[in-house]
Amino acid sequence: LEDDLAKLAESRSSIDGLVAGQVEKLAEGRDILKRALESDLNTIKEVLSGQSEKLAEDRGQLSKALETDLQSVNGLISDHMNRLAEDRSILSKALEDDLAKLAESRS
Repeated sequence: LEDDLAKLAESRSSIDGLVAGQVEKLAEGRDILKRALESDLNTIKEVLSGQSEKLAEDRGQLSKALETDLQSVNGLISDHMNRLAEDRSILSKALEDDLAKLAESRS
């Protein structure tokens, strides 16, 4: 009976050692996964930060380009308005001259 109890205690000790070894391996694996995940999350944060900066830069460039284009369009519109005013003035003068000639020819 004592031999059986000794074998049982030895088996129990062996099983406890195996379980402890497996728990230790699981803890090591968990630690490795934790570090890998933290590294991946940091990489993702860096990529997102870089993309945000790039988008901000691109948005700034687009804003400047749009502002330049709007100034150009406003300049063109102003030029056309001036041209229309000049042409209207020329037409008014020609009409006045024609009306004066017509009035002169009737008198």
